[in-house]
Amino acid sequence: MRNKFLVLFFLTIILAKVSVRIESNPSNAHVKIDGEPYGLTPIEEISLAPGLHKIDLAYEEYVPIQYELDLQLATSVVLLFQLNQIHTITFNTQETGLNFVLDSKYNWFENKIKLKMEEGTHNLKVFNGDSLIEEKELKINEASEIFYELPLSESQLQLSQQKVDEALKALKALQSVKDSIENE
Repeated sequence: MRNKFLVLFFLTIILAKVSVRIESNPSNAHVKIDGEPYGLTPIEEISLAPGLHKIDLAYEEYVPIQYELDLQLATSVVLLFQLNQIHTITFNTQETGLNFVLDSKYNWFENKIKLKMEEGTHNLKVFNGDSLIEEKELKINEASEIFYELPLSESQLQLSQQKVDEALKALKALQSVKDSIENE
């Protein structure tokens, strides 16, 4: 009797299937499970055996997702995937001799380049030879054009501040002239 119970138990485990629902935002993403096409999201009630499964989602102009799922015995599982959009970014500069490095992966020297970038925050480093000139975050949430200019040096900042101070003095002088004319 005990042996029959063990055989029945193992057969139940071997033959058991789990009901899986797959959703994505945006919907209508192409789904492959273990390399086999399953259709477009949302996909209702797929029966999968417990164990390791590879799920691939793809949608035009979005970053594809590859997900490994170790499916355990359960009655049902709902998987919801958020796909990140890809935007075309045009990067321009009039500066020469600079090396641009994006996310420590992509680098270029050109003054104008078009990039396909995933929506989100990216890290841009700018080098002149081996010297890091600037590091900044780029927030990408739509197709756009980025124009890069070198940051101002300390002397340029001081000169700019002097011009601002002079302009403020001139405005104050004009305001006092205006006030005296109005008081007459």
